[in-house]
Parts: sequence; structure tokens; C-alpha cells
Amino acid sequence: MHNIMKIGIDILGVDEPSRIINFVNGYKDNEVELYVYGLEENLKQIIKTENIIKNVCTEEVLMSDDAARVHRKKKDASMIRMLADLNNDVIDVAISGGSTGAFMASSLFMLGRIEGISKPGLASLLPTRSEHKFLFTDLGANVEAKPDDLLNYAKLGQLYMKYIYNIETPSVALLNVGIEESKGNKVYKEAHKLLKEDIANFKGNIEAREILEHKYDIVIADGFAGNILLKSIEGVASSLGKMIKGIFLENIITKISALLVKSGISKFKKKFDYSEYGGAFLLGIKKPSIKVHGSADENALYYAVQQAKQIHKTKLYDICLLYTSDAADERSSV
Repeated sequence: MHNIMKIGIDILGVDEPSRIINFVNGYKDNEVELYVYGLEENLKQIIKTENIIKNVCTEEVLMSDDAARVHRKKKDASMIRMLADLNNDVIDVAISGGSTGAFMASSLFMLGRIEGISKPGLASLLPTRSEHKFLFTDLGANVEAKPDDLLNYAKLGQLYMKYIYNIETPSVALLNVGIEESKGNKVYKEAHKLLKEDIANFKGNIEAREILEHKYDIVIADGFAGNILLKSIEGVASSLGKMIKGIFLENIITKISALLVKSGISKFKKKFDYSEYGGAFLLGIKKPSIKVHGSADENALYYAVQQAKQIHKTKLYDICLLYTSDAADERSSV
């Protein structure tokens, strides 16, 4: 089993653990060993044995748990056991659909920040009108950010797009209430100044209404604005889908019309299906952990594992560690 990737999956904390169990039972990839963490009753339902390592746990991280202390209070919880194995190099990447707060806090405390990063950001690829995607961060890891944090999101985001998608100098924009440099609060004005000085191919501010036009490769924001934007996009896409469906079901003529544009509607639905984009990952910690929706199905898990494979194969997190370490050396020599 040479060069087998070891990817951890937390069964617990999701809406329907059976979906993850079904994914594991049906997953086939000779490049990957799945390390599955859950209660004994969950793991008994996994009948596939090839490239599957079961890890029986006795506790579960609940939404009501204190996110900042759960890594100390529930050391035998599936999420915590998985992150401990990631920290100890038993696995290469960790995937969970459990409590976002607990997963982010536990990843931060157990895996550690890379040098020079005070607040890691939650990042994900988002769809656009075209076939291209853009990287967006922060999705909600930090509701308050300093200008330096936004600068770091841009730097780490550029490393991601460069090494995962081979874009030599990815373009960067700052989400703001207007495109002029003078727009925004004190944090955003100062962040704009830092980005303009330090980021190659920084394009300035972008308004939310242009976010899906694919003008830039990376868009950054603080976690408060980022989380609201993400949920707005998901909500609008869902509502539009329902409205379109309602229109085509009005009468016999619209139903016939629906048949003629069925493929186009399917493409629209697929483009804005979050399960097609894997998960959100923490940029700025030492090892890769990926957060999927609590309602993640087999499709979402498949793309999250593919994302984990990409990150591991390109050694993205090792590159981030080297980059920030070199940057720190430069600062100390000045």
C-alpha cells in the first residue's frame, strides 16, 4: 500500500449519519484509506472492509457543547479523536460535518496556527455565472478581523489557487460596500491599503452584487460579512429554484415548456448545489481539516474526499508553512 492517502471521516454530529455510512460502504479508491470515527453502533453498519479503518469512540460532540473546551472535555469524541490522529500523523486530512464552532476551535487548539497567522479563516470555492469558481474567505471563522487578518487571507488564498489550480498570480478583491478606496469602515480602509501594497494582482474592492460574475479568483472578507454573503447566495439559489419550479407547474403549457428546458434547469441546480464544491477548509492552521454541511449526503462526501486528495497531493499546507516561515525570517532580518 505505497503512497496510500489516509483520510479521516467523522460519522457523528451530522443530520443523518446513515448518509456517511452509505458513502463509506460504496466508496472505491485504491489511493485512499478511510479512517472512520464513530460510536460502535455506527461502525457496525459499515460492511466494507477494504481500505477501511474503524475507530470506535464512546462520545459525540454536540451542538450544545462549549466549542472552546470540547477538545479537553470530550477526548474520546469522534471529532476529537480524529483531530488527535491528524495531529499525530496517523491520518493526512480530517473531514467532519459536526458542530462548526467545535471543529474550528478544536482544529485551532489541537493542530496549531502556522507562524504569523493570528486568526485562521474558513475558505471554500463558490460558483459563478461562468464555468469558473472563485475562492472565498472568511466564511465565518472570525466575525471580527483586523486588517492584517484580511491580508493573510489573501496571501494564503493565492497559495491555494496557485498550487491547486495552477494560476500563477491569482487576482484578489476585497468585499466591500462600494468599489472606491474610501469605502468601508476603518478595518476595511486599512486592509485595502495593506492589500494594495503587499498583494500582487490586487484589484481593489468588489460589491456583493458582482460576486458571481467571476471577475476575480479570490474574494476576501471578515467572517461576519462572509457568512452572511454565503448564506444569502445559498438562500437565493434555493428560492430561485423553487420559484422556477412553481412557474413551470402552473398549467399544461408551462409543464410542456419545462420539458424543453429541463437540461438547462438541471445545470442551474447543479451549479449552485453546495455538495458539488466539497467542504470549507481552515486556511492558517498547520494541518488540513475540512468542514462539510451537517446535511451532507454521499455526493458532498465524495467531493470533500476529492478535495482532501487535492490538498494532500499538492502538499498545500506544507507550502503554507514554508511560505509563512520564510516571511517571518525576512521580517526578523529587517
